Amino acid sequence: MQTELVAAPREETGKEAAKKMRHDGRIPAVLYGHGFDTRLLSLDEKDFKTLLRHGLHGLLNLKVEGAKEGAHTVVVKEVQRDPIKDYILHVDFQKIRGDEELNADVSLQFVGEPVGIKAGGILQHNLYEITVQCLPKDLPEYIEVDISALDIKDNLRVSDLVSIEGVKYLNNPEEIVAAVAPKRVKEEVKEAEELFEGEVPEEEAAEGAEAEASSQEETE
Repeated sequence: MQTELVAAPREETGKEAAKKMRHDGRIPAVLYGHGFDTRLLSLDEKDFKTLLRHGLHGLLNLKVEGAKEGAHTVVVKEVQRDPIKDYILHVDFQKIRGDEELNADVSLQFVGEPVGIKAGGILQHNLYEITVQCLPKDLPEYIEVDISALDIKDNLRVSDLVSIEGVKYLNNPEEIVAAVAPKRVKEEVKEAEELFEGEVPEEEAAEGAEAEASSQEETE
């Protein structure tokens, strides 16, 4: 079942209009697609943030208030955020046609406990989602990744992911999805960090030596 989201049409554009919308609890958005007239929209901020918490992967049903054509099947192409305050500036939706392939990010769902963990290793996640290309009907809600066979120093790459009919992975096949590292590697890194924190930087050490020499000269 596809998640539903309601948007309202808007006519105002520009920074001032966007600022007013955000002040009123709305987020500027746009809907576009192949052979489709671009539409300016706004979203309820609370509703969209709730959707964000549950994940934006997969297809959505986007309803536009007052529109007669019904809901649009869409994917979220971009969520723009303020680089400093991190609030949402703008959302881009792409209208999906059933006969055209799309590129979308799909979350990875890890299952199983690696045998390397039981042997004292540490699980490292490198990817939590992967980009796929497929027809809308073939877009998976998530991709299950069995990591139970991973031993210490083993890794699982994109090329090791389960094959899904009609779905093509766009990430580099050699990109590591997950790995089990020896515990001592983490301990060595921690020890190195602690050692570095305990060391006196060269500049400070030089300044201290100069001050001590000056003090001795004054005493003499």
